Amino acid sequence: MNRQNRAFGALRRAFSASALAAALLLPLALSSCGDSKGSVAVGREQLFTLGYGPAEDQIDLFQLENAAGPLKTRLAMREGIFYVSNGNGAKVVRYSSFGDVLSMLYDPERNPEPLLLKPSKGEEGPGRRAYPYPFLAVGEVAVDSRQTVYVEDRLPPERRVFDKDSGSMLDYVALRFDKEGRFLDYLGQEGVGGTPFPFIAGIYVTPADDCVVVSMTQASWLVHWFDSRGFVRYSLKIRRDSLPQPSKDSGLIASLDRVLPDADGKSLLLKVDYYREAVDPQTKSRSGIEYAGSWAFRMDPSNAAVSDRWEIPYEEKLVKQANDGGTTRHVRIPELLGVSGDRLFMTTADDEGKSYLAIFDLGSRNISRYSIDISPDELFYSTLSLSSDGIVCALLGTKYEARVVWWRFDKLLGASAKAKLK
Repeated sequence: MNRQNRAFGALRRAFSASALAAALLLPLALSSCGDSKGSVAVGREQLFTLGYGPAEDQIDLFQLENAAGPLKTRLAMREGIFYVSNGNGAKVVRYSSFGDVLSMLYDPERNPEPLLLKPSKGEEGPGRRAYPYPFLAVGEVAVDSRQTVYVEDRLPPERRVFDKDSGSMLDYVALRFDKEGRFLDYLGQEGVGGTPFPFIAGIYVTPADDCVVVSMTQASWLVHWFDSRGFVRYSLKIRRDSLPQPSKDSGLIASLDRVLPDADGKSLLLKVDYYREAVDPQTKSRSGIEYAGSWAFRMDPSNAAVSDRWEIPYEEKLVKQANDGGTTRHVRIPELLGVSGDRLFMTTADDEGKSYLAIFDLGSRNISRYSIDISPDELFYSTLSLSSDGIVCALLGTKYEARVVWWRFDKLLGASAKAKLK
């Protein structure tokens, strides 16, 4: 029996599968527009850098055996402590805001013997330690107030299965580790030890330390909401062909950008982008689809009822064509990063590679736009995250190093976002 079989020996059923094709999961795309008017530049702070390699204080963003595509690398921050899940490196490392390595979960067969940390062999005591675990495909990561770490991982091939009802693969779980780094258990669709999930799109924690796992099939988004013990609170299926519409007779093509728990810890927030058929003004024939707008919805996870909705402002401009005097419409579609208090944080980028962040206030329905400094040479790999108190963090990959930075929107926006969480 191999290492992965031992780690998942408590499974009640055997599963085998493979990941969903990424092309089936991506939303429709449109071109972005030019410079943003009225954007306020927000200063960034570089916290620390990580070299490329296999050591505890290094990261692997690009190298993978057999020339396979890179696995996920994700970043979570809580109370100034950073958790970096590195799929290619088969590890999760905890750093201070100065870049000090505090602890590590790692696969000893894919990593060298730790040098900065003491390898844990089950003993207790002071010191920074490295805890072995047979990871296969580390991905999404989240941390609750007790420092319980939730980590996405994939089952070995012999444990995967194709689910005929959904037409999807069931081969992902959410591992749980305590604050010391010891493995606790894993969450599946029914809770602790349950049926694996299809492709995991996100793992989130609420103010009450509930865990919300969002996964995807070809036809639906699945939301599994667990309490801190791992018991199911809600299980919800959001069909792609039954997404909420701005109005009953809109007839728009809906594409779900993201679904995540609201800051109140009781409801879900959905951001949906809408498209319509485009008609060529000269030939009057259909010429494809065009962006029609975005809306956010608050949904009850117990019955999928929508209680509130907000139209999200977006930026567009018309560019005259030199050849025929016609115009081309360019739209910058905001992508939902997360929620802090009653504010939605959304990211955009323009054709010149400049990055922007829009903050939409759910109460006033006003939107503010900011420019954030990310240079093109830092986009060999990038992942952003938003803390509950409004700090935007990023891990940016250059040719030579990875940089961990943040933007203190909590200071810029004041204490109101944090206060509304209480």
